[in-house]
Amino acid sequence: MAEKLGTLFQLYYRPSRALSTILDSGSLSVAVVAAALATLALERSVRPTITGLVLLALLFAPACIAIISVWDHLGSLGVVLRRDYSPLLVCMLMCWAAANIPGAIAGFIAPAFDVWIHLAVVFYFVTLAAIAVRTVFGTGIGKAIGTVAGGLGATAAGYFAYETFGGALSYFSSPLVLLWLYYLFRPNLDMFTGLGGGLRSRQNFRRNLDALTVNPRDSDAHYQLGLIYQQRRNYTEAISRFTKAVEIDTSETDAHHQLGVIALEQKRYEDARRHFSAALALDDKHSSSEAWRGLGAADLQLGKTEQALAELQKYTDRREFDPEGLYWLGGAYKKLGRTAEARDAFQRAVEAARTSPPHRRRYTSAWGRQAKAELRTLG
Repeated sequence: MAEKLGTLFQLYYRPSRALSTILDSGSLSVAVVAAALATLALERSVRPTITGLVLLALLFAPACIAIISVWDHLGSLGVVLRRDYSPLLVCMLMCWAAANIPGAIAGFIAPAFDVWIHLAVVFYFVTLAAIAVRTVFGTGIGKAIGTVAGGLGATAAGYFAYETFGGALSYFSSPLVLLWLYYLFRPNLDMFTGLGGGLRSRQNFRRNLDALTVNPRDSDAHYQLGLIYQQRRNYTEAISRFTKAVEIDTSETDAHHQLGVIALEQKRYEDARRHFSAALALDDKHSSSEAWRGLGAADLQLGKTEQALAELQKYTDRREFDPEGLYWLGGAYKKLGRTAEARDAFQRAVEAARTSPPHRRRYTSAWGRQAKAELRTLG
């Protein structure tokens, strides 16, 4: 219990890491109690807000899941809800508690500023909620902010509809009406069953991997844990796990590749080049040749344009419909002043992003947008 509450206060100075810890060892019951107590404390110091806690669970969290599942092409809403509702809800409840605690303290000190205190609490919660969406779904911060904004809009609309038409809902309390609704919607009820199992599944999987790391020769367990942290954008832990996997097995190509991916994202281009080169030395076609793409991107950023062009040409010859590879290829041509070839590469990147399969669009759409921006600079 003390460890879980300690994680709550870690949200104030290391929110991403704290939310990752909550996903690994958080408890729905502890989160509910913490959020409820923080809400009651704010009520005593300012004015009642318990409705917000109910809206969070019934409207805000599901709305956020619906928005990000469509935006990032995560698949069926029913599947995503069963998998991610309880992990997101636990994170949101802890964020709610963290936002309400300083609000309650401020309310006791300066009760006359209750409106401003509430606005500050909401703003802080929205900030933490965006980080929670980013951590749970591994999306970009821009999409996370947009998702939370959409969730707030949907919640406000739902609350307004309830306030306007809430009296009509009493008619649905009739046993006959409830029985009729049950048989009418029974085929779709499986969407709402097992919503609490997602967090348990994640934590059980995480514990099993931790148990496997006891074996000093098992590099794969460290690699799999690294992937979990990487998806949550907890790069410090991800790098530690991937590095441990390489230390155990120097031929762990996947770990070298992911270390390169993280280094490239963090703009540590020399490190990225080193890890991608190590992966290619082990397997020239590793990860569908994506190490060549990463190596070319790193060299391009390091100013080794001719070398980057050769690497990116090799990659795009093998994978001619990858928007990211075509984008970097266009950048190499542009730096070399080969405008016509740069324009062609960027146009191909835009078309490849537009025609990519739905499950890939969360990764490819950004490269299509960047390629469009580059085309505008070429005139």
